[in-house]
Amino acid sequence: MELSSRLLRQCVAVADAGSMSGAATELGLSPSTVSRAIARFEEQTHVSVFERRGMRLVPTDAGREVVRAARRVVDDLDLFSALAVDAALGRAGAVVVSTPADDTGPVLPTMIASVTRGRPRLNVHIARVETATAAMESLRSGAAELALIPRLPTPPDLLGIHVGRQELTLIVPAAWTQSNVRITDQHGLDWLGEFPFIAGTVETTSAHALERLRRSGARPHTVLTGTPVLTIPSLVDAGVGAALVPSSMPLDTFAHLRSIDLTPPLTYSITLMHRTGEQSPATRQFIEWARSATGE
Repeated sequence: MELSSRLLRQCVAVADAGSMSGAATELGLSPSTVSRAIARFEEQTHVSVFERRGMRLVPTDAGREVVRAARRVVDDLDLFSALAVDAALGRAGAVVVSTPADDTGPVLPTMIASVTRGRPRLNVHIARVETATAAMESLRSGAAELALIPRLPTPPDLLGIHVGRQELTLIVPAAWTQSNVRITDQHGLDWLGEFPFIAGTVETTSAHALERLRRSGARPHTVLTGTPVLTIPSLVDAGVGAALVPSSMPLDTFAHLRSIDLTPPLTYSITLMHRTGEQSPATRQFIEWARSATGE
């Protein structure tokens, strides 16, 4: 026996309305169409689903169980339809965003807050990786739909949208300075001498960043390399050496650390990258946000 969803929905409508005419009005059908449908429903189920009591149609004892089962199916179908519409409009689904840890400033939380607003069934998973290169590899492998990448140019096999800039701050042990206030670089860092330098990932302390310090009069030499970004302030606070970190990184809790704002600022671009080809509706929401945020 096969029952169509239309028959189940008409059965539930009659039970709720208490009449063929009321159900017909609710469903946008004629009373005769609903009456024929209920007769067909009873014929297929071999159950007298409704009986007349006065002016109303009410379910029989057996009909109550049939209506209850039909209602569950109708509710599930309605939920499925709503989920399908949400998925098609990018309001539901799952998106994996790969990004290096704490290396994109406020761009990532701003992007997620903007896209997920009004989309309670959109699940966003942030996949933290060590480097921008690793984030791009997760995009190529299909492990992520999007990658938020600092610094690196967009390779030819991916597409990228510039969504912001990140500024770097030079941090040094407090013992190296003569003051407890923030220092501004006015192209006079020669007082640092040949200071030890803590390097994060290759992209974080790129050659142009170190060259900028040299142009300002400093002569850094690397003592630690490949250091996770989050551990760098602690190493500087302990007196190991100086480092370049994102300016958005909170540093107030480190008592033996001083920050130097480079003038003009040392910045790098942040790009939202994605694969070429068809994207899921949810992924397209992020891409559309990036384009609207930057006017691309």
